[in-house]
Amino acid sequence: MSNKKYPTEKIIGLVVEQDPSGNYLPQAGAKPHTWRIGKHTKGKFSELGQVFLTENGQAVAVIDRAPLAFNQRHDYQPLARWTSGQVDIMALQAWITYKND
Repeated sequence: MSNKKYPTEKIIGLVVEQDPSGNYLPQAGAKPHTWRIGKHTKGKFSELGQVFLTENGQAVAVIDRAPLAFNQRHDYQPLARWTSGQVDIMALQAWITYKND
């Protein structure tokens, strides 16, 4: 059995959908959920608002990141892969402002 550890991190995100123009927007009624970077996650994180795909093929935009202890990694579902998609920061800010009102 291998004893090698790999980087882990919690990723907090909102499920997003594409509008007719192909822009990603937070899904109506979206609530934040937490995933994790897994051993087999493809691609690299670049910035908040970046879209990733879950193992179920859902598109999710990153709204926050947090450290995750290696021994707690199984408490969260791994994300499948990072995409080059990006949610407009103004759309995310509008969602955050709306949820805090």
